Parts: sequence; structure tokens; C-alpha cells
Amino acid sequence: MPARPHRTVDRVIGILETVSLSPGGLTLAELAAALDAAKSSVQELTNGLLARGYLVEEDRRFHLGPGPFILAARANKLAALSIDHQFVAELSELLRSTILVGVRVGDAIVFTDHVGEESPGLTFVARTHARRPLYTSAAGKTLLANVPDDEMYRLLDLARPDQAGEVRQFLAELPDIRAQRLAFNRGVTLPDSFTVATPLLAPDGSLIATISAAVDASEADRLDAVGEELKKAVTTLGPKYGLDGS
Repeated sequence: MPARPHRTVDRVIGILETVSLSPGGLTLAELAAALDAAKSSVQELTNGLLARGYLVEEDRRFHLGPGPFILAARANKLAALSIDHQFVAELSELLRSTILVGVRVGDAIVFTDHVGEESPGLTFVARTHARRPLYTSAAGKTLLANVPDDEMYRLLDLARPDQAGEVRQFLAELPDIRAQRLAFNRGVTLPDSFTVATPLLAPDGSLIATISAAVDASEADRLDAVGEELKKAVTTLGPKYGLDGS
């Protein structure tokens, strides 16, 4: 049976993700406002999350509880989290670019690590681990292009009507992305960054993440060359860090 969004599940995940992005915690009213939901319905869900240890409440403010961390430690299946930060740092120095590691989380991409120059938009997205649509960013397009077609089209079907143009653009780029093993974002999602991405593979050839190199607008003319350098660097350095370099 194909995966599809579920309203209650989406609301619970929304609560956890919103709280996780608020270091000082959130009151019930603030949380309901952030989710654009009725306080009564949010309170029912927060009561359940409190009871199971996924939230804790201090001074009437909600914070993440130990539950999510225990699940992550117990599963330890996100191979991208084991990618050595030194690998990311070496790529950044070699390519003279900001380097980001991104993973697919459901129908979105989340950046898990980055090294390089600060960018008001790009590094904010990386630091906050914010969800971004798969079919707009270079990293997201790389992930989409490297899943089976039935899964790719299922994910594209989740796009809103106002995102139809972005989906069409991705599909137009898809043959080149697969042929070149590179996807580009030329200042579309964030005007201050131009990004190219390529897949990161495990030794068995399975996709575990995407690696992106970003330059600012003043260096946009070297993005194609950066893409080729990125592929070459991953081929050379990847095996040193337990990745497939082919």
C-alpha cells in the first residue's frame, strides 16, 4: 500500500518538529499558533506526547523529551549521520565552496552537516535542519532522481497545485541529472547561493545521502566546473571514509 500523509500523524510530527526548533520551548498558545490549529486539539496531542516522554513541560513551556533521542539511538539506521565531518571539511577546502550533506526525510530533504562560508539563507537551513521540498533544491533533486520511479512519482504527487511548475521543471531536468550524476540550483530557492549536488553511495551502491557544493552569486559562472570537481573529489576521497567512490 503506498505511503500517504495522515492528518493526525502530520500534526504530531508538526508538534515535535516545531518544538525542536525552539530552544526556549513553546507555550500551548504559541504552539497552536505556529501550527495554525485549535488549542484544544493541540493540547490533546501534547498530553499524549507528555505521557510517553516525547515532550516535557517546564514552566508551562514544551520541550523535546527523551523519547525521540532514545528512538534514534536504538535504531541508528541513518547512515548519513555517520559520515565523517572531516570528509565534509576536506571537500570544502578542496573545492573552495560551502559543502552540505542532505538526507531524505519522508517527502522532504534535511541537511545534517555543513562546512564553509556563512550564507544568510543556506547555512540557516542547514543549522536548523529545516525541511525543504525535494524537487527544488539541487540536493533534493539528486535524491529524487536516485529513487525508483514509482517512489519518485509518488513523492511528486504530494506537491501542492502551486508547486506544479517546480515539478515540471524537475522532470525536464531529470534525464540530465541521471546522466551527469549532478543536479543544479542556480539561485532559484535562495538568491544568494548557487548549488550543485551529487549522490553519496554506500559500498553496496545504495543511496545514503547527497553532497552539495554551494558558491555565492559572484561565482555563479564556475558552478558547472565545481560540479565536475565535486564528483571527482567524491570518487577520490569517498573510499577513505567508507563511501563508494565509483
